[in-house]
Amino acid sequence: MGPIQSLQDLISMVWRRLPLVMTIMVLGVLVSFYLIVSSPRVYQASAVIQLDMPAVMDQGADSSLPASRRVQLIEQRLMARANLRDVIQRLGLFADTPGLSETEKLVALRNSTRIESITAPGVSVDSRLALAAIVITSQAETANMAAAIANDFADSVVNRDRENRKARILESQDYLRGEEARLNEQLSAQERKVVEYSARNEDALPSSQTFLQTELAQLSEMETTLNSSIMDLQRERLSLEAGAGADARPSASLVQQIRSAEIELAQARRTLAADHPEIKRLEDNLQRLNSGGGSGGSDVVRRQAELIDAQLQQLNQQKAGFEARRIEIDRARARVPQVTRELEAMQREQRRLQDRYNEISRQLAQVETQQQLMENDQTERFVLLERALPPEYPALSNRKKSAVMGVGGSFALAMMVAFVLELLNPVLRRTTQFARATGTRPVIALPYRLSPEDLHARRLRQVYLVVLLVVGALVALWLLGKIPGLPSPGVVPTPTDGMG
Repeated sequence: MGPIQSLQDLISMVWRRLPLVMTIMVLGVLVSFYLIVSSPRVYQASAVIQLDMPAVMDQGADSSLPASRRVQLIEQRLMARANLRDVIQRLGLFADTPGLSETEKLVALRNSTRIESITAPGVSVDSRLALAAIVITSQAETANMAAAIANDFADSVVNRDRENRKARILESQDYLRGEEARLNEQLSAQERKVVEYSARNEDALPSSQTFLQTELAQLSEMETTLNSSIMDLQRERLSLEAGAGADARPSASLVQQIRSAEIELAQARRTLAADHPEIKRLEDNLQRLNSGGGSGGSDVVRRQAELIDAQLQQLNQQKAGFEARRIEIDRARARVPQVTRELEAMQREQRRLQDRYNEISRQLAQVETQQQLMENDQTERFVLLERALPPEYPALSNRKKSAVMGVGGSFALAMMVAFVLELLNPVLRRTTQFARATGTRPVIALPYRLSPEDLHARRLRQVYLVVLLVVGALVALWLLGKIPGLPSPGVVPTPTDGMG
């Protein structure tokens, strides 16, 4: 430590350098007081928003998100560039700092505003019921401005929340109604496609196979009947041809033919339906035989043979139709697997469209329910529980702490300067210092006798110290605003310290 090795040496150093030490301390204290007084004051105000939960829970709204996510969304909406620009224009912020750019204003306003969430006790943070309230805190250079900014953001949360919900509901309704109309058209087109495909491939449908089997059995039975009728007609024609070449009496042959025709007609009516072609043929044959009694036998035989040929041709056509229908059924049954696959694919698409349509209808019903609940004030909403009031005292002054730090710093600086000066001029002024330096004690030590110049310098030193203390005290009182008629220096605002 050089010449300063004991408390007595330290006190002696301070006493010798007292004017310098006091000057540095007074100047340091005054500078710290000036910086404290001239530094801008920051006021802080808070507004509290309560979350009012409805009796009917609305699961479709974004309020079902966790509390942390919901507060984050609210903060993002409030701190958006457009919203901050509107706040600056409404409140007239940064009017005294026209040199600031728009980005700097937005950053300053964003940094001076804080949004915090209050969670409900005993509720999971992932639950929609976790959020109990929102606290919006703003800082500014004046108390009124801090309260105005906090209330403006709180009003934005409360007032715009309902507008945002209405806008989301209207957008959802427009989208869902358009989607519902589109799906309805697609579903109708798909239904028509299924119906048309089923109509074109009716015989190849799985549901038609039972009826086709029944129809095949009926066709076989009808073909058997037709074959029997054709054989009867062929035998009858052979009989006519044989009877025409025989040498018999015409009248007896005609009577026999009429009798035979009546017997065949009676038998046919017992076994066949009334509208059967065979019944019609036998009736026509009997009528021709009865009307041809006066004519020649050969003419009657010829006409009867022509009728039999016409009936045979008609029966053969019916048989060909039955055969064509049988071939058509066989081809349709061969296409059953392919038709089944295509029909199932179309039906699956139809079911998918129907499910999508049902889901859209359900969502549209939910949105309409949300709209009705909102119109009746039964939805979740934000309520301004406590408006921000202008604070009475600055929130971030810390003047006492700053004053203590200023005094301590000034004293440390003064002692450091005095110690450096002692190191630059090491002089042995006391016997103890001489003994430590040489290792021997002096034989005799004479006190220093002050000269008239030394006495005058001491008096000047005392006067300087008194004047220094008096002037320093007056300046300190002026800086603190304690002298009547002399206002203290005003706060010098800076662009980044707050909004004025």
